Amino acid sequence: MTLAELQNWLKKHKIDAYYVTRNNMFISEDILPEENKILELTGFSGSAANLLVLQDKAFLFTDGRYEIQSRLETNPDEVEIHCVSGSSPYSWLVRTFETGRAVKIMYDPWCLPATEYSFISRQLPHIKLIEDSKRILGTRLTDKPVHVFEHKIEYAGITGEEKVSDILEWMEKNDLDGYLITAADSVSWLMNLRSDALPDSPVLRAYALVEKGGKITLFGDHLDYPDVLPLSELGKKLKKFKKNKLGTPRRNIPQVIYNFFRDCEHIKLVPDLPQDKKAIKNPVELQGIKQAHLRDAAAMAGFLHWLDNNWQGQTELDIVAKLDDFRKKQDLYYSNSFETIAGFGPNGAIVHYQPKPETNLELTAGSMLLLDSGAQYYDGTTDITRTIAIGSPTQQMIDDFTLVLKCHIELASAYFPRGTKGAALDTICRRQMWLQGKTYNHGTGHGVGCFLNVHEGPQNLSSSACAHSIEPGMVNSIEPGYYKENAYGIRIENLAYVCKADNPEFDNQSLKFEYLTLVPIDKRLINKYLLSDGEIEWLNTYHQTVFEKVRDLVDDEVKVWLKEACSPI
Repeated sequence: MTLAELQNWLKKHKIDAYYVTRNNMFISEDILPEENKILELTGFSGSAANLLVLQDKAFLFTDGRYEIQSRLETNPDEVEIHCVSGSSPYSWLVRTFETGRAVKIMYDPWCLPATEYSFISRQLPHIKLIEDSKRILGTRLTDKPVHVFEHKIEYAGITGEEKVSDILEWMEKNDLDGYLITAADSVSWLMNLRSDALPDSPVLRAYALVEKGGKITLFGDHLDYPDVLPLSELGKKLKKFKKNKLGTPRRNIPQVIYNFFRDCEHIKLVPDLPQDKKAIKNPVELQGIKQAHLRDAAAMAGFLHWLDNNWQGQTELDIVAKLDDFRKKQDLYYSNSFETIAGFGPNGAIVHYQPKPETNLELTAGSMLLLDSGAQYYDGTTDITRTIAIGSPTQQMIDDFTLVLKCHIELASAYFPRGTKGAALDTICRRQMWLQGKTYNHGTGHGVGCFLNVHEGPQNLSSSACAHSIEPGMVNSIEPGYYKENAYGIRIENLAYVCKADNPEFDNQSLKFEYLTLVPIDKRLINKYLLSDGEIEWLNTYHQTVFEKVRDLVDDEVKVWLKEACSPI
């Protein structure tokens, strides 16, 4: 369906607007392009967006990461763009529809988070939300067959039976007869199951109903796994809990679940226990993640050595393909962990830019390549960004890169008390940049799964971070950046895990980050005279560790390159 066709349908049926989210029935999970109705209607391909389609205009709500990209991908005559925190249209809805006549807004109950439905209903009572039971925009879940497979115990560390036993014990304490889990990554972790539904994330797209006594029912479509019921059967299955006590997590619940609950008398909103537990990596997972990063470092070192000698005549798409080749040679490689971001020169200023034939730039001397990539290995997930000098960068590029490096070091070397929230760590990272009157329009970091989602909650490092504290065993990215529109982009990203601070000057409640990513930072882009002695020591120590751990994983030619790339400044 085109935007014009949807608007004509709204006029014909006297509906004021249609609220389109970038979701399928697995709220906040990755989706396939054919499931992306915002892409279909507007051309915008970013990962965070909501769209309000009125009869004569459409309003796209996204966040600061996509400020440039959204303008490039949409038609301004058809779509008005609003960059807001969390890509939420709440404040716009309040301003626009606060008073006046009753307004009819249609929505897909499978794709609208229940929290958003509740907010609109409470804050804007004159807005009538109309359920699109016929799903006029079409299906939100591809009908391709999905292969389901086990995440082996040698990588998972804890059996699915043990995890379920913990859930059952928790259910008993909370007097629950059933526990419905709708977050696909939580179901994947709980069951030690993965699938090939998505190209870059092995998540199993299914709901799970855990019943007292241990029975588990999976709900999903097109899965080659025994005894899975289709999602359409969920409402019927929940009817047995009409008189029983059913718990379901607060997060990532589509409104349709609340519609199913209308006949249930004892519904309890409870924590997403699997989400909290999977964020703390067990020793087997953490060891596997470390090994995955070593292999990924070998692939990156080989690629960066190749790039230094072969960048002339290469395009952004050539870079993506070549890096894929290096990664695919590594043991336990499964897939990329997301679509590679390779932005040269002005394209690097588009935070989540991904090259296409029509935007594909050739590398030329005098600028920088921003390369954000990662891989899924059976024992861990990686995510790394390096900004690389192509030819001789300008002094301004070098100074801006050095400022981003200072921000990165500030957080990577920080000690912080147990219980610290992500927003506080985000502030620590931005401090140096704020002193220069600069900032970046994205979070400082996110959680990372173990052979699961590359973006994982509940923790994140951002100004709008939730109340969840940063705890030992969590894996997070640290990725400050700076973006000069129409010129260049800079980002330095390492993954690190949280551990206790082994420092006699701090008490046993202090924590720190221990880096996992082991890839050189481009010294050609560093102005060492802008670094403090402590920052230089951190960089030299990091590079010494990189060389010592990676040198035996690469061939002799790459080892020579790696030694120079990791030499002290």
